[in-house]
Amino acid sequence: MMQKDRNELPFPDRRSGRDRRARPTSPFTKQSLFGVRRRFRRKEDSCRYFFVDWYDPHLLAILLVTLILSTGDAFLTLRLVAEKFEELNPVMDFFLGIGPVAFVLAKWALTVFGLTTLLVLKNHYLPGLRVKTATCLMVVPIFYIVLVIYEIVMVMKIG
Repeated sequence: MMQKDRNELPFPDRRSGRDRRARPTSPFTKQSLFGVRRRFRRKEDSCRYFFVDWYDPHLLAILLVTLILSTGDAFLTLRLVAEKFEELNPVMDFFLGIGPVAFVLAKWALTVFGLTTLLVLKNHYLPGLRVKTATCLMVVPIFYIVLVIYEIVMVMKIG
């Protein structure tokens, strides 16, 4: 079968000649709000930085649960600090010195930033490791569950 010359096509060629796949699409664009990309389409894309437009509902649920646990951790920490316990995290201790509102807002903002970063980079591996960041996103709530249970036990002991 003979292939037609490009000039003989019944419709005009509207390609710009620029390959849009030369660099990855930013996850912070207007198109990312209305896009349909959920995972990479080509095998070679799995080895490059790849961002998606839509995230799996279970990852978003994990993100929401982690935010709730982080907020609970903030309020339990405030209760424990009021009973002469110490905040071990130096960054959060700084915000605690400013005041309880600054502490809770900083805790929430830092958690949102970290979780958003993990979510956007969910298809990438941690540098030097063979662990995807999506795995980290699933492990973080487990640490928060353990921490919140510990804090609840401590609050119950002090009455």
